[in-house]
Amino acid sequence: RFAGASPLPPILHSSAGQYIQLRPKPLAPSQPIETRGGSLIDFASYRGKVVLVNFWATWCAPCVYEMPSLDRLASSNNTDLVVLPIAVADGGKPVVEAFYHRLGLTHLGVYVDPDQQIGFFYEKNPGHGMFPLYALPITYFIDPHGRVAGYVPGVAHWNSPQAAALIRYLAKAG
Repeated sequence: RFAGASPLPPILHSSAGQYIQLRPKPLAPSQPIETRGGSLIDFASYRGKVVLVNFWATWCAPCVYEMPSLDRLASSNNTDLVVLPIAVADGGKPVVEAFYHRLGLTHLGVYVDPDQQIGFFYEKNPGHGMFPLYALPITYFIDPHGRVAGYVPGVAHWNSPQAAALIRYLAKAG
């Protein structure tokens, strides 16, 4: 009866919970989004890869703690993975660039979404974002077929064996 069922995803614990798999898996936007913060985000260009979409802010202490781990993950030689950190705070790219410089982050792209066009905090969703921001940081995973597979609320250790196992699972399950 369960022979065709796919195995459950590996568990990845975070400071605020664990990986939560979404059912059904909604499609990520297929059209590029140019944020009012000056970032162009094109999820369709990442098809065939696992995309780790991390929402964060420079003023968020847990985010500051997590960013070096994300930077190390982005520096890995995993060609099946894209790390996409999206800052949701005001201040724009210059503030994010200064933050990266201060922390020595050299492998992360600079993306800003101050008007919540991609991720949103409020129920009314004024920027028509797709990703609810239940916590900061929060990380969503998009599978190789462009579907939002799940999310991890809070700080995760991205260089852990558990994170690597989840990324491998998502790459194969997609």
